[in-house]
Amino acid sequence: MRSIAAKCGCAGVLLALGAGVAGAAVTPDENVVVFRRTIIDQGVSRSIVYLRPRQPPATAPPALFLLPYRNGSADDMADLTRAGRLARDYGAWVIVPEAFTGLWNYKMLFGPLTTPNDLLFLDRIIDAAVADYGLDAHRLYMGGYSGGAMMTLRYVCERPGRIAAAALVGGQMIRTLADKCATAPAPALAFVNGREDPVGPYDGDLTLMSSPESAAFWAGANGCAPVPLRETLPDLVDDGTTVVVDRYRGCTHGEAVRLYTVEGGGHTWPGAVDFTPSLGETTQDFDATTTFMQFLLPFSTAEGTP
Repeated sequence: MRSIAAKCGCAGVLLALGAGVAGAAVTPDENVVVFRRTIIDQGVSRSIVYLRPRQPPATAPPALFLLPYRNGSADDMADLTRAGRLARDYGAWVIVPEAFTGLWNYKMLFGPLTTPNDLLFLDRIIDAAVADYGLDAHRLYMGGYSGGAMMTLRYVCERPGRIAAAALVGGQMIRTLADKCATAPAPALAFVNGREDPVGPYDGDLTLMSSPESAAFWAGANGCAPVPLRETLPDLVDDGTTVVVDRYRGCTHGEAVRLYTVEGGGHTWPGAVDFTPSLGETTQDFDATTTFMQFLLPFSTAEGTP
């Protein structure tokens, strides 16, 4: 996979192009099928990569919509996170859409949007995935890294109730988004932020909430106790980082909000290896991909869960 350092800065019915589905260049995992759809949406070509279990599960499977970083291809995002493991080990579909020209519309808040409207684009691929592939409409999750994390936050704010839970690396709430965010019903959310992130300041600024403020915002939306339980993860690898987890308990539905603070960490995906020093240190003390899936799966938009 190409290095992400230079890339991460951190209408109508969908129509398939050509004769059908083309193969994707994602590194294969055992018992995982990977395929691609290239579609015309709002007059522009968009690419989506799908990873699914080779053997269909007995019940409708859950799905994770995984949004890439700035200028990141779907293939690179799937490889960076080793997303095939989620299909192989958890029976989930992983659906990785690409941003148009590499940029998500997360800054175009609550007003006229330039083409394409990414809210509508995500609506359509979610609807199509449920209709075409029989996914569980109550167990739809979203996650992202960097710009993909920011787009995830915008989507759950403007489409309350569509996504049961979300998980983010390198994303924080934009203050103007928080002011207008529709949080009823609120999804569960897990954040990962590096204390030394050179792209999005951990302590926030005039535009961004701090990482703790972002987590506390969603803890309030989920009816959690205001003071989280703090835990330090085992320091498994001598890589210059340690990880502290703030777990918000007493929420309407279980432990619905977490903040993973990577002390000494940068704008990087924990457990991954394809980073350069310009983005800071990458912790190997936990694997964000599998940690996220374990966090997400208990949550459902069906009433009374988890």
